[in-house]
Amino acid sequence: MYSIRTIYRLFCALCMGIMLVSCTQDNVHMSDMETSAGTWETYAQDFSGEFHTTVPVVQEYLQGPVVVPTKVRIENFHIEHSGHIRVLTKGFAVDDPFVVGILGMPIEIGDMVIEQVEYAAFPSGGGYLMKKDFDIQAGNYRTRGSLEGTISKEGTLSFVMKYYPGTMPFEIVTEFRQ
Repeated sequence: MYSIRTIYRLFCALCMGIMLVSCTQDNVHMSDMETSAGTWETYAQDFSGEFHTTVPVVQEYLQGPVVVPTKVRIENFHIEHSGHIRVLTKGFAVDDPFVVGILGMPIEIGDMVIEQVEYAAFPSGGGYLMKKDFDIQAGNYRTRGSLEGTISKEGTLSFVMKYYPGTMPFEIVTEFRQ
């Protein structure tokens, strides 16, 4: 006859085996995109477009936004999955002679890496991205601001950043358009 201790050990071994087998099947329902070497957590996409930047102090003189061709990279992104993404922008300068004359230098906006941007996928495709508050180093300046935009189901990115580079007393608004 088997002792209670032996029966208990057999029962524990059986339960442990069932748990281990079930753990190896966790990714059975994941799509190929999620289980491949380029998982959706590390997926990146580059978007070419333009920055349209409004600088309040010199806006009347400039009579419109400063337009600069640029690329934006989004990492940790899959258009069908909600989650947190990283938005990387290229730096640019507002170096109009009038701006340099007033401020004594161009307004230089450095590269930005905005972490933990919320991305909410729409059921119909595309999604919404938002970061209510960011505090980052952009070139030589600590930059504080917000980001809000969309990615269409066709894959077109548009967003607006409102931010204060360094100790600037006024908010700069940059819109990315494709």
